[in-house]
Amino acid sequence: MPDISIVIPAYKSSAWLNDLVRETASTLNSLELSHEIIIVDDCSPDSTWDVIARTAQDLPNVRGIQLMNNEGQVRATLCGLQHSRGDIVITMDDDFQHRPDQLQRLIQALEHNPEMDCVMGVFEHKKHSFYRNLGSRIINRLNQTAFNMPRGLRSSGFRAMRRQLVEVICAHRILNPSLSMLIFSSTRRVMNISLEHSPRRAGKSNYTLRRQFRLAFDNICHASMLPLRLVSLTGLAASGLSLALMLFYFVRYLLGAILVPGWTTIILLLTFFSGVILFALGVIGEYLFMVLKEVRGRPLYFVRKSLPDANAPKGTPDDR
Repeated sequence: MPDISIVIPAYKSSAWLNDLVRETASTLNSLELSHEIIIVDDCSPDSTWDVIARTAQDLPNVRGIQLMNNEGQVRATLCGLQHSRGDIVITMDDDFQHRPDQLQRLIQALEHNPEMDCVMGVFEHKKHSFYRNLGSRIINRLNQTAFNMPRGLRSSGFRAMRRQLVEVICAHRILNPSLSMLIFSSTRRVMNISLEHSPRRAGKSNYTLRRQFRLAFDNICHASMLPLRLVSLTGLAASGLSLALMLFYFVRYLLGAILVPGWTTIILLLTFFSGVILFALGVIGEYLFMVLKEVRGRPLYFVRKSLPDANAPKGTPDDR
């Protein structure tokens, strides 16, 4: 069994993926650690799978998995985790922003802190656009509130995890999973270390601001009751505001300032409470939709191909 498993979800990265894998393998070879590199092709429309196949042919420690459908980065990463075998499993992106030469620091941090289950590399100066950095800060703050994370702890996709934590994560059966949510709901033994961040080698990120907030909302709904509590607080605030409006218009009525008694109050209250009710129904509807998807029992992913071929014979008759 290898010491280290590297899991890389790949999508539209054919131009530089081979370089990334070779630099990663070179770094691990220099550390004299047995390893495997698992690349999961998330049904990429370019020649990413062809690059994975050629790289796996050249490098014996590379394993490739091709998904039948585009399932997203999180599900592709979970697929790699479920196929990993290393004592330490590291997840990283395929765009060179998670630098291979920083792997040693992640591994050493986990080895020097045996009480920790996960080490996440965070970046003080991300080479992202302004809106994406802003979205990351807001999402981290929401995660701290929803998952009761220690103040100052940040989530990151460049992480090293022990085998026990990986097995706990893979034991969950959630249709719309979040690795951060699964990690923070499974263990509190998580720490950050500062790493260097690099700009993308080429292309552009698939994570728009809208998609970031959509993922954050899904994560929070799956892991906490925060949205429903916000609805309750909104209803409480609406009740208090309606009481204040009632007192205000009652005083104006006594002073004779309202020419058409009751008309303004009815319009304001109807408008206000209609908005509150629609907001509450929207949040409850999101929960019901998630429950519906969960009870359907759809698998997280479907594997189309794998390299080396999992169905190939494990040796020749002479070997036996």
